[in-house]
Amino acid sequence: MNIQQLRHFIALAEKGSFTRAAEHAHLTQPALSRSIAQLEAELGMKLVDRIGKRCEVTAFGDVVLDHARRVLFETEELYRVVKQQHEGSAGRIRIGLGSTPSALLTAPLLSRFSTTNPSLHILLMRGSIPLQVQALRERTLDMLVVEIRGVTITADLHIEMLPALRTGFLVSQGHPLLQNQQVKFSDLRPWPLATTILAPEQIRNMVAIYGPEAHPDESVTFHSDAIDGLLQTTLSSQTIYYGVIAPAHELITSGQLVEVPVRPVSDTSQFAIIRLSGRSQPPMFPILRNLIRERMEEWSAI
Repeated sequence: MNIQQLRHFIALAEKGSFTRAAEHAHLTQPALSRSIAQLEAELGMKLVDRIGKRCEVTAFGDVVLDHARRVLFETEELYRVVKQQHEGSAGRIRIGLGSTPSALLTAPLLSRFSTTNPSLHILLMRGSIPLQVQALRERTLDMLVVEIRGVTITADLHIEMLPALRTGFLVSQGHPLLQNQQVKFSDLRPWPLATTILAPEQIRNMVAIYGPEAHPDESVTFHSDAIDGLLQTTLSSQTIYYGVIAPAHELITSGQLVEVPVRPVSDTSQFAIIRLSGRSQPPMFPILRNLIRERMEEWSAI
């Protein structure tokens, strides 16, 4: 038995046919069949049942498949750790960022490491949280910094909570809403409302605070993960921005945007660093984690 045979069996189980598995493994179909047959002969039991052009993993094969995946995971981790030891502070780290972390952390991270670790290759990727979690599990991302309420927490994820950030409603200077000392959610309805794409739990909290009329399907005109674009739209029109306040701090300080005193007070957003449990950390991870935490703690005071 060898690692290649286990790779071939995993590919066969996932693809469901010898033809597709052979293409995936860059083998001829006879070569893949020989590899599986040798593995079955060594283990003394059938791993797959051939049903026409398809194949199904046997009950014994399911047991072997579970162990094969773990063996492959540990083997890849061994190679990864050894490679990291050779690379030291160089190498590569791939980070998935939610919309708010992207707006708050992209410039500080790139600025810091371009000065202190110019040989470190950093990939910052923004996208929907479910797709980023999938990429983390597929090991195409090393870590995530996202709103935790968008994540289904499972045993394979390591969660490190970060400070919560305050959310609120912002408008441009001179907006008609600013004539009121206190504002109800219903008072917002005459104007477009812009927000990031909200997780289901965030939507439930929004409805719990402001009532059914606050459901994004009813109230939100513009949805986007590009916070800079949402804030620029708010600056140049009578659009109302709803979301984390911190990305707009400079615009608020300069008087270009103003927070609307909507009552009751809105929710907070809770963020976390998420890694794959059991996966070794890149050498620069502790420095990166500390920088992210420091920045988020600064923003939490706003």
